[in-house]
Amino acid sequence: MRSVLPILFAGLLLSACGEPDMGNFKPGIADACRGMPKFIPKAGMGSQVALDTRQRGYTGLRLLQPQTDKAWQDPTWDDAGHVGTFARDQGGNIYIAPTPEVSLAENPPELQNRIYRIDTQSGQMALWLELPAAAPPSASNPFGAMGLFYDCDTDSLYASSVAGSNPKEALGRIYRIEASSGKIVDQLEGVDAIGVGVFNGVKYKRLYFGAARSADAYSVVLDAKGNFTDDVRHEFSLSGLPNGNSTSVRRFEFAQDKQGQYRMQAKELEFGFRLPAENNPHKRVYHFHYDVQQDSWQFVDTTLEPVE
Repeated sequence: MRSVLPILFAGLLLSACGEPDMGNFKPGIADACRGMPKFIPKAGMGSQVALDTRQRGYTGLRLLQPQTDKAWQDPTWDDAGHVGTFARDQGGNIYIAPTPEVSLAENPPELQNRIYRIDTQSGQMALWLELPAAAPPSASNPFGAMGLFYDCDTDSLYASSVAGSNPKEALGRIYRIEASSGKIVDQLEGVDAIGVGVFNGVKYKRLYFGAARSADAYSVVLDAKGNFTDDVRHEFSLSGLPNGNSTSVRRFEFAQDKQGQYRMQAKELEFGFRLPAENNPHKRVYHFHYDVQQDSWQFVDTTLEPVE
C-alpha cells in the first residue's frame, strides 16, 4: 500500500459559478519564456555561455565559455558559499539556492534556507528571500532550499525546502513565490521534496516534485493563479523503472522534440540528509514522453550523465 504524503489544502480561486478556477493554460512547456541575463555581454565572453555550478576549484556560480573553457565570475557570486539549483525568469534574473558540499564552514545550516538573486542588469548577486522553516536547523539536517523552477504563465518561482526536517519527521515545504514582488503567496506543508518542475498537461497545470525520502515522484494540480490544490498523484518511482535506482529526483527538465512530442528528463540524486549528499558520479537520467490521450508520462529509457 502506497503511503500518502501529508498535504494541506490550499484555498482555491473560485469562478463565477462557484467551481475552482483552474485556468486555461496552453498545454506544453511552462518555462519557455526564460530570458538571457542582460549582463552577459558585459563579461566579454560572447553570447554562447553556460552557467556553471560544478565548483571544482572555485565556489559559487560562474559563467563558462564551453569552447574555450574561459570563465568569468562576479565578485558577489561566492557570497552564498557553495550553491546548487538555479532558475531564470522571463527578464533574465537568476535565482539560486545555497547547497552544502562536503563542509559546513561556508554553508552553515542556519543560512541554507535562502534564495539569492542575480540581477539581470548589473550581474550582482544579493539575498532575495529568507524562506520560513517549520523548525530550527539541527545537526541532523544541514540542508534547506533544494529545488527551484520558474513558471512563465503565473510569474511564479516554486521552491522546495527540507529545512527543519529530521531523518524521522518530514517538515519540509514547497513554496509558491510571486517573482515580481518576492512574496510567498502559497505553500504545501509537510513535504520533503528535492527537484520541482511545472508542465501544462492537456487537463491541468501540474507541479512535479521528487521526494527526498524515497525514489518516488509526485505531481500536484495548480489552479489559475498557480496556487496548490489538494489533487496530488503519484507519477512514478525511479526504483521501479528498468535500470532504476533507489535515489531521488533532483531536477525535472521539459522539452519538445522536432516531431512535436513533449519530453521529460528526471535527473537523480543520492540524498540522505547528510554530507556529502552526492556519492554517485555516474548519475542516471530517466527519459519520458508525454501521452496526450492518457495525460501521463510514459517511460522511454535511462542514460548516464557524462562524468565531468
